[in-house]
Amino acid sequence: MGATRLVTLVAAALVAAAAAAPVAATPTAAPTAAPTAAPAAAPRSVLLADGGQARVTIRVAPDAPPAAAFAAGELARYLGRITGAGFAVRRGAARGPAVVLRTAADLQGDAYTVAIRGDSVLLTGGSGRALLYAAYDLLERLGVRFLAPALDHDPMGGEVVPHVARLRYTAAADVTERPVLRDRILDVAQAASQDTATLRRIVAWMPTARYTTLRVPHKRGGREKWDLWRDAVAPELARRGLELEVGGHGYETYLDADMEGGRLFTEHPDWFGRDARCRPSRSARDVFNTESPEAVRFVLDNVVRYLGRRPEIDVFDFWPPDGVRWAACDDWAAFGTPEDRQMRLVGQLDSALRAVRPDVRLEIVAYALALGPPAHAPIPPSLIVDFCPIDQSFDAPLADPTIANNRHYVDVLRQWRRAFPGTLRAYTYYRKYAWRSLPIVIPHYMQRDMRWYASVPVQGISTYAEPADWFTYELNHYAFARLAWNPELDVDSLVADFVAARYDDEARAASAALATLEDVYRLRASIPFSAPDTPGELAAADAALATRQAAVRAAAARAARGSARSRAVAANLERLATVLEFARRDLHIQERRTLGATPTEVGELVAELVRFWHAHAGEGLFLTRTPDDDRTRLTKHYTTESTVRVVEGGA
Repeated sequence: MGATRLVTLVAAALVAAAAAAPVAATPTAAPTAAPTAAPAAAPRSVLLADGGQARVTIRVAPDAPPAAAFAAGELARYLGRITGAGFAVRRGAARGPAVVLRTAADLQGDAYTVAIRGDSVLLTGGSGRALLYAAYDLLERLGVRFLAPALDHDPMGGEVVPHVARLRYTAAADVTERPVLRDRILDVAQAASQDTATLRRIVAWMPTARYTTLRVPHKRGGREKWDLWRDAVAPELARRGLELEVGGHGYETYLDADMEGGRLFTEHPDWFGRDARCRPSRSARDVFNTESPEAVRFVLDNVVRYLGRRPEIDVFDFWPPDGVRWAACDDWAAFGTPEDRQMRLVGQLDSALRAVRPDVRLEIVAYALALGPPAHAPIPPSLIVDFCPIDQSFDAPLADPTIANNRHYVDVLRQWRRAFPGTLRAYTYYRKYAWRSLPIVIPHYMQRDMRWYASVPVQGISTYAEPADWFTYELNHYAFARLAWNPELDVDSLVADFVAARYDDEARAASAALATLEDVYRLRASIPFSAPDTPGELAAADAALATRQAAVRAAAARAARGSARSRAVAANLERLATVLEFARRDLHIQERRTLGATPTEVGELVAELVRFWHAHAGEGLFLTRTPDDDRTRLTKHYTTESTVRVVEGGA
């Protein structure tokens, strides 16, 4: 890490910390804002509260969409917390000073403005959800910071709310915000640590960071997922104007060899996929016979029935099994490539849904053996294509041509863009299960990727999250949707603002640690498709982390002697020190392995690591299962060649 960049980060963090201090009566700069400003003018100001009394009402139209009404309530709630005043929400035209929420036809989708007109603040949006974004934007400009969901492990409750008796909103110009990437999706993926309570809290946080969509699995491991959460979570999405995407890997959810007590497989073996010897297969990984009209009808009827009973679903993911195998038998050669087979199947589902759910949008995954566009099958114009660079190397940005893995994905995504004018999305891996909760912190890396994705262009982007290791990846989650909104944000300022709010007076130590995790550790971590490292490189990275860890622990000790707020900061610093310890243990195992450690020696180190994990379970750091399961997973992680090698090529 260069000294110049570290000084910039720390300086920005300290400036942001001063700006966000509770004594401030005028707004701080919002970390998401990259406003299109009017010509320079004298600042205008609206007094919002003084001496515990509200000086404005909050106004919303009588026929406002639900998300706009919810936004008005959120403004009243947070302004009350900031000032101690009670803010009334009124329907209808404003009388006197007000914060007015209104929709306007000249703004599209999620675009919004924040403006001062006379003695009022006007929030104008292209939709109810846009007004909710505008409300949170205004609150950020008044000093509120929405850092993370209010998960139980977070001693700060995920947010910072200043206390200001005399509160003004002051601005020299109107703010106009428009997202660059339309769809910004948070995916709970395997939902291994998710339950109804955590999901509700995540949904509550999503619009503060400008996410648009929650993606949840239909089933996972044969068990229902969305139906377990539906009654509690669907209303929370609706009141915020957030979209719901359900499905994921799983043709086998709708046709499986074990259905009806195995009768289907016995009576209709031709419906099912083929194994390596081209015999009918019971394995869920083998794609069923997509050219059998009876099998296709059975699958489509099940999907249509499922969606017909769940009108809350906006997007349905119709993806093949994970670890998919498309049969390559001689008598199936006429069926074409996996890409053609997949697209013909989804085209039939698209037609079947028109009579029952014409509003639902279908999504396929461009993934594994069906990565590219079809050569012969027509693509439904309303389809969403989610492009998955699962073997991406994080040694360099995706568009860097020097890494073969990444170069291949760039080429194929460009093929999709030429073949398909509709909605393309990027399914990213900025928090990846194969990382085993290793602290891969990548806000600057994400920016470089998103700038390229926007240039393709894609229309959406997703990332996935688990409550169990949210803290480890919280900066990625925080920055992700904001960068998807505007890839040209100043990332140093974005990170500094986050760190200042999370760590107060100890921001310097935290900033340095996070920068080292991104600049040094990312390149040495035992993550898939990274270049092999020498013992000297691993030792140097460990020394850098040791320095940061010592500074973080010293900062935690100082903070622990302060106020209740400082003690919460100390708890977060202790968690950061634990994350750094995990990174150091990862480097140590790699170094020992590189120097010729035996499998027994590696196994002993893994056992120590599992004990370390479970000693910190429930702190938001590690996605743990049982000790035996974790020992198996981590042993595989540290003995699989793909964790340390990548194929490199020239430009």
